[in-house]
This record gives sequence, C-alpha cells and structure tokens, in this order.
Amino acid sequence: MLNPSARDDSASANAAVRPWDEHASRVLALVSQKGGVGKTTSTVNLGACFALNGHRVLVIGTDPQCGLSRSLGLGPQQLRGGLREVLLSGLPLADVAHATVLPGLQVVSSDAWTMSEEEQYKDLMARQARAFVAAVNDARASFDTILIDCPPGFGAETRAALLAADGFLVPVQAEELSRDSLARLLDHVREFGAASADAAALDGLFLTMTDHRTRMSRRVATLLGEEYGDRLLETTIPRNTRLSEMAVDGRPTVIFDRRSSGSRAYFDLMDEILVRRGRTAAATAPHPAPRIVAAAPEPRATEPPRPPALQSAAGGADRPRSPGRLLDDLRRNEGAGGFAGLLDREDEVLEASTDLLSLDDLLEEEEHGARDRRDEGDWGYGDDYYETVN
Repeated sequence: MLNPSARDDSASANAAVRPWDEHASRVLALVSQKGGVGKTTSTVNLGACFALNGHRVLVIGTDPQCGLSRSLGLGPQQLRGGLREVLLSGLPLADVAHATVLPGLQVVSSDAWTMSEEEQYKDLMARQARAFVAAVNDARASFDTILIDCPPGFGAETRAALLAADGFLVPVQAEELSRDSLARLLDHVREFGAASADAAALDGLFLTMTDHRTRMSRRVATLLGEEYGDRLLETTIPRNTRLSEMAVDGRPTVIFDRRSSGSRAYFDLMDEILVRRGRTAAATAPHPAPRIVAAAPEPRATEPPRPPALQSAAGGADRPRSPGRLLDDLRRNEGAGGFAGLLDREDEVLEASTDLLSLDDLLEEEEHGARDRRDEGDWGYGDDYYETVN
C-alpha cells in the first residue's frame, strides 16, 4: 500500500493542473451490452496510464462481481467499505477509496460480496442513482480523471454511471457477436439520453482482443469503421496473455510488463483519448478501419499533435508521458540540448514500481526491435487454428 504522505504530496503537486483543460475533472464510463469484452481490463490499465501521466485517478467498480478491485490486488479482506456505504450513509467516495500499488491511482469497489449484499446494492443503485451521481460530482474536486467500470448490459448500475459521467467508452471485442450487440446498446443509450438530458455522450468505441492473423478480426474492424466512422478510435487492443494475467498478479499490466503489446496499446489509447478531447473540431474525412495491431506495434512515422492536457497549467514543463511518447521525445531531442532534461523525468515516470523498465531499456528496445518472445509468441492458439479461420 502507498504511504499516505506520498499520496498527499502527489495531490498537492497536481492541484493547479487541469489535465483536461477544464475546471473540473473528467468522468468516463466504460459500458458494453456484452460481457467478456475487456471493460474491467481497460478500466484498470487506462486508469494506470492516466496515473503514470500525472493525473489523480479514481476507478470505480459498479459491477457487483468486484473484478476491478480484485484486478488491483484488493479482495474483501483488504477492502473497508465501498459504494454500498456511500449509498446507505452518504459517505464521500474519498472515504471509501483505497490506495493501489501505483501512486495517484485509487479504487472504489461495490463492496457486495454475499448474495444479500448484492441484492441490497442493486436495489440501492436502482432507487438512489442521483445519490451516486452526487457522490461522483463531489469527488471531482479530488481527482482529475474518474473511470467507472460497468457490468454487462443496461441495468441500474450502467444507467447510474451514464448519469454521472461526462462521456462513455465502449470496448468491442473483435468478434461478430460483440459487434452485433453494439447497435442494441447504442439504441438503449439513445432512448435513455432522450429521457435524461444529463446522460453521458459517446466518446468513442475501441476494438479489444484483436488478432491480425484472423479473418474475423480484420472483418469486424472493417465493418465497424464503415458503420461508425469517426466514433471508432484508431487504437486497437491486441489479444495478449499478459492482459489476462493481470488479475493473478494484482497489478495493471502496464506496470508489471510494459514490454507487452497490450501495455503499449493502452498507452496509445490514452494518448488518442486525450488528443481527441483536445481537438477543436471533428474531422470530416471518412474514417478508415482501425489498424489491427500485431504482436509488436509498428513504430509511428510521425508524432501526433500533443494534447493540451499533457502540459502544466502554466504551459511549462511537461508532466510524465507514456513510454511511446517519451521515446519519441528522446529521439527528437537527442543532440539538440533536450536529451538530459528529458532523462531528468525518469524517476517521475518509473516511481510506481521497482521492476519497471528504465528509459534506457525502453529506448534500446525501441531502436533495436527487441521483444519479449515469451509474451508475444503466446497467443493461446495453435497453428492449426489459424489454418482453419483463414
């Protein structure tokens, strides 16, 4: 667990920063009509990416299965209170938030572990959705980014999250059943939004569990690009064993294995979300199908526009950036006087865990194309599978 004083220092250091270029923090809900598409995995890893990028982050698990807290190494023995207590007693979310292994990242669980507690929790979320919204709004003063993990479907928990959120993201597994459920979900959201003017708007869809070697992944990516255009984010999350091992390790994958393609994809997804939020106008050109990421993503030829959220409120030195962006900065500034200054930020980026890669390791890996063979070669499928599906 974190040292409380370290959390306080981190909070005070970021008090004057507005990462979203707004007065308040931004609340995003991750929703899906279908289960098993990567909502919890995405919530945990995106939350960790934002925290590594200097945000004060709160992740909220509204799913009574409590998978979010378990993925962060917290079970019923480690948790004291959660959303049930917030709805029953009016406690602020900060009072039931728990520290994680990563500075700047805190978690709130549903705290429903028995059948009776789950029934009580679901009833409270159905009857007191506005109390949940009020608690989230109060937490905006303490956090820059709040991510809400929702259970599958369009139940009371998801509806309450949409009322509390500024926007929502939809992970879509690269399979036909997941794509087929998307239209139903968006219809539900549209009807709900018509009845509730303050419901969240769609921030984007993104593909998960992609595999460039299968015809199904390529087909789903193409169809989604044609059907949803600019609403589909370009970053895709590959099928990756390190992501599925996250719950066993109890740490976000972007911490315990930054070499994996899944980790790099979540850093890219965070960057794309920030860049899109910073755009002044939506693109009008047709949106191409997203590129399915292979075991190791191809290096970017050009650096995308840097979002305002990655700069301090005074427009001064950058706060910690994701590994891919840091590597781009290092290459661009090497020999131009900026290299040493960028390396000075290494401790800020790597302070979360002693086994993180150093910037030197990341730079060498990027330049020479080194890979973690054990991770990237293990996709869970045999060669016969690819001969069948292709």
